[in-house]
Amino acid sequence: MGSNTIILDAYNANPSSMYVALENFKQLENNNKTVILGDMFELGEAAEEEHQKIVDFSESLDFNQVFLVGKNFYKTKNNTSQKFESFNDFKLYLQNNKLINTQILIKGSRGMALERVLELI
Repeated sequence: MGSNTIILDAYNANPSSMYVALENFKQLENNNKTVILGDMFELGEAAEEEHQKIVDFSESLDFNQVFLVGKNFYKTKNNTSQKFESFNDFKLYLQNNKLINTQILIKGSRGMALERVLELI
């Protein structure tokens, strides 16, 4: 964590807050940006469509890496993002692939408890 800059927004997530967070993160000055997105909960029937829209939008912003964590994001179609069905799957990945000198946005619903990522990066 010493070489990384982290923006942690793992308290609440809905489509509009995801868009704003991604747009604001894109504008920050840094050439090495990674996005970690966790599922948005309580979207009902719109869940599949809204998660896909977020994936499409995040990929259009050309971040260095986009990690998608959770069952809803796992079902999406993507080109450049890496998907993990569970936090434990993502944890295993991070244990073997350290993030160094990276600006990181962590955003997801409270139920995803993405703050657990902090002990891994």
